[in-house]
Amino acid sequence: MKIKRMEVREQARRIAREYAVSELCAQVLACRCQNEDQIRQALSTDLTLEPCRSDALRQALQRLEQARDKGERILIAGDYDADGLCATAILKEALELAGMDCGYYIPHRLNEGYGLSAATVTLAAQKGYRLIITVDNGVAAHPALLRAKELGIDVIVTDHHTIQQQPDCLVLLHPQTLGEPWQHCCGAAVALQLALALNGPRKRPIMLAALATIADMMPLWQQNRPLVRLGLKYLNQRQYAAVEALSDRRIEHWTEKEIAFQIVPKLNAIGRLADLCNANQIVRYLLLNDPVQIEAVSRQIRQINQKRRQMSERMTKTALEQIDPQDAFHFVADSSFHEGIVGLVAGRILNQTRHPTLVLAPSQHGWKGSARSLPGVDLQALFDGLQDCFLQFGGHAQAAGIEVRPDQLQPLRQALMRRIRQQPLPPQEAVLEVLPVEGSQITLEALHQLDQLAPFGQQFDPVLFEVRGLTVLDYTRMKEMYPKWQTTNGTELIEAISFHRELDCPHPEAWIGSLTINRFRGQEKCSILVETVE
Repeated sequence: MKIKRMEVREQARRIAREYAVSELCAQVLACRCQNEDQIRQALSTDLTLEPCRSDALRQALQRLEQARDKGERILIAGDYDADGLCATAILKEALELAGMDCGYYIPHRLNEGYGLSAATVTLAAQKGYRLIITVDNGVAAHPALLRAKELGIDVIVTDHHTIQQQPDCLVLLHPQTLGEPWQHCCGAAVALQLALALNGPRKRPIMLAALATIADMMPLWQQNRPLVRLGLKYLNQRQYAAVEALSDRRIEHWTEKEIAFQIVPKLNAIGRLADLCNANQIVRYLLLNDPVQIEAVSRQIRQINQKRRQMSERMTKTALEQIDPQDAFHFVADSSFHEGIVGLVAGRILNQTRHPTLVLAPSQHGWKGSARSLPGVDLQALFDGLQDCFLQFGGHAQAAGIEVRPDQLQPLRQALMRRIRQQPLPPQEAVLEVLPVEGSQITLEALHQLDQLAPFGQQFDPVLFEVRGLTVLDYTRMKEMYPKWQTTNGTELIEAISFHRELDCPHPEAWIGSLTINRFRGQEKCSILVETVE
């Protein structure tokens, strides 16, 4: 693995001086912020959510008030991923609190696919709904919107996905129509604007929107930053039992990392394994208050996620056995695969092999698959002109979803292999970008300042540090498996631990990993979560 060291010392010294922060904190700001405004955003402690006053929001509120006054039924048309489920829960609670009659519907991923369909609109009309609000979908639901118009149903589209063609709807609530500082909103954060306007700031919808922002890997600037910080603050006040119950272990201190690893996969698993469970039940779960019900349902969700993990591990193993390591593009189609898991498997293979990968499973009409790529291989360009092979195609440069005609599997494979040979591939060696720091810079005070820069994520990536200048006091293996170093910088005791069993170096010159505060039973100490050593 190639190490790339970031050189930011000169800029960091200026930031430390002008903003009165530790040298460690200043170095992180120097390598992650593009301008002074981003530095000020990262350092801000303001948790205020600015009220939105866009014309689109005002129009949506007027139509909702009309529905309430007339006693009209409102259907919330949601989506089956974490963002869509959170958005649906936010809007259901908000509309009911505002005295409106509403229902909701999450489509079946395998049978119905993504987004509002014309069939759902027709069924809604038969059930007496006169207004539909989409959440986390709708900008591409053109046949459904046309059907709604034919049936005299108004549609308010709340979505954040790229607009290829302007949707024909009553109102469009979208980051583009909301403007700054909401231009990075996910679907649930767009829905939150309606909830805030209807009922004012309430903790549960804010936590749901924060969770969804992390889940959808949205840029952590503008309103997303105070939103996620506020949501995490409420979680750490133990304000949301249904979310905490999804974790496999008790979380001492909730951060964006715990949300991403403990909560998001479980919500997404429900949509992926739609043949095993109904995603509509998750919306109900997210709004539960009864501890007994929360415990019973959360146990089921955790079990389904465990099933998802087992399936993805098995499918990844099978896929790796089928690929040729020498191929520039990995193409795997297997009749035993589950279509809800192919994206996870494609991502795993990409990470292991550093080659663009397409994994396909049988579907009702052919083969459904997910492709994943590295920067340097644009999937949209690679698949361009192959539309005759597809029943469906959508995505962007590094990720795409496709459905392939049954008789086009081998022609597609041959075409892709031919095309990939005609273009240069990016370097296959993984590059680890690190920030060199001296062990003397690591103090509890400095790490607390570092914590205050959170949340880290999209466009504000967490930093890997290369730490030198530590003295090893003791080297052991925790649970006889994981390397663990007790070190000191002369004033602070610093614990370093790695969960990579193959590491075995009693006296490294440097530790590469993330810097954290280890919190246990009210005690805090400096810690390095080690990726590798030098």
